[in-house]
Amino acid sequence: MKHIVSILSLLLIAMSSVTAQEAGDDLLAKESLGGLQLGMSEKALAPFLGKAAVSKSESVLEGATGEYIQTWECKEKGLTLRMSSGEKKKGPKTVSAFTAHGKCTLATVKGIKLGSKKAEVVKAYGKVEDKEMSSPTSFVAGSIYGGIIFTIKDGKVSEIFFGAAAE
Repeated sequence: MKHIVSILSLLLIAMSSVTAQEAGDDLLAKESLGGLQLGMSEKALAPFLGKAAVSKSESVLEGATGEYIQTWECKEKGLTLRMSSGEKKKGPKTVSAFTAHGKCTLATVKGIKLGSKKAEVVKAYGKVEDKEMSSPTSFVAGSIYGGIIFTIKDGKVSEIFFGAAAE
């Protein structure tokens, strides 16, 4: 009997992770930050970055995903982009995650941007909140496996992250 309970517990945990990931994937398929979305190509980023300076790290193989990742930092636009070239070190890159900070003025589909009040985030994304992973200083919409994480400082959004914060 103990074995059956243990197996059922493990299945429930696995199912809740899949459900959370599916919820995050569904959310991210419909969401953007001023049109900026996960999966966008390098060329599609031109309207968002314009002529602003972008510093790029070396491409590094990420063990958890098996993908080569490069970080693009654009302080002028307040964006940090995580770019993936898949299993090849060189080649076309797509956005696998991004963070809005500092000077970013872009808003989510539901109108949340840097400086929005936490109550506005709760009103806009409360139905898809991951209550277990949210805290007084962060609000997780979808899941940490794929979603939007709003960092809260002094009751307002100070950073917005799109993507998977855990694998």
